[in-house]
Amino acid sequence: MKVLGFTSSLLFALMTCFSLPSMAALPPQFSECLNGDSGTVSSGDIADIAKVSKVTYCQNQLGLTNKLDTQELLKNKNIQLGISIAKTNYTREDLMDLAKTGSYVLYVDSTRIPKEYLIDIAKAGAQLVIISATAGLSTFDLRDIARAKSFVYNVNSAVTKDDLKSLVDVGVQVVIRSNQSALTKDDIVEVARVNSDLVTVMP
Repeated sequence: MKVLGFTSSLLFALMTCFSLPSMAALPPQFSECLNGDSGTVSSGDIADIAKVSKVTYCQNQLGLTNKLDTQELLKNKNIQLGISIAKTNYTREDLMDLAKTGSYVLYVDSTRIPKEYLIDIAKAGAQLVIISATAGLSTFDLRDIARAKSFVYNVNSAVTKDDLKSLVDVGVQVVIRSNQSALTKDDIVEVARVNSDLVTVMP
């Protein structure tokens, strides 16, 4: 995979493959969209690039792109979009409309959207990446969401191995940040034994 950086915070990844339906594969937006703020490349520029290559676009603030522009981007199968709840001002209705237009990755990095609406947005077509440190969701909330639709759980705060085991058991794809999760090596191994295909460990 080649990555073109128009700014340090808005990354365009030229993807050789895209296997979002496979829960064993992280979406291409995953790593790129966890860092930085969006840059100044317009939606028109993104659409032009998408004519010749797949593009990963991380929307980390609502600036040059509004809901209508984003809906147009979602109609293009070459554009892989990630949206942060914390760093945009989309309403829950906006996010639902976007999900009905096309598939995108929604970073649940804020408590602004209640669990019930997250479930509706996921069912409408968005793929959730829930950030443990800032989502404000309990293990019970996470299991409720997983029963409706599986998601990626980015573990970047202290968690218990039992909570993670219970999430993996219901099909949640867990990404453990080993330096932030407070889990021991033995804890991580025990979580992975539930379903190793659903557990990824990163620094």
